[in-house]
Amino acid sequence: MRKKLAEHINTYYDNAKNICDIGSGYGFTARFVARNTGKQVIGIENMFFSFFVSKVFDVFCSGKSKTVWADAYEYLDKTTEVFDIAIAYLGPEESQNLKKYKKKIKVLICMDFEILDLKPVQIVDIGHGCTRFNHKLYPHRLFVYKFK
Repeated sequence: MRKKLAEHINTYYDNAKNICDIGSGYGFTARFVARNTGKQVIGIENMFFSFFVSKVFDVFCSGKSKTVWADAYEYLDKTTEVFDIAIAYLGPEESQNLKKYKKKIKVLICMDFEILDLKPVQIVDIGHGCTRFNHKLYPHRLFVYKFK
């Protein structure tokens, strides 16, 4: 899925400068996207252990990936930065909260979970695999939303 994500960004958003990974966990997706697109990626993670692990591995990403320890919603509320792309791999309920940040994000790419009352401009079917969440299977897909 990370490979398809990076390919999609390179194909459709080559002019993007800054990307944030909302709920970046250990930072694997953020670093993969940074390495494979050449873009600056900020991972936002609120769990200290995950943040710490990600920070350690950021050292090996040539300065292209940086992890911040923060609640993603508070970070997005406070920052004046507008991100060209935000990526998120959150649960189905949590993904719904992202629509509130339309003014801070130009393009939002949700992995596996769609935002129910927004129409994506594109749905990329990964072609294999799925995520199991609360006993329900979600096929691997990218839901792409444009806000600006």
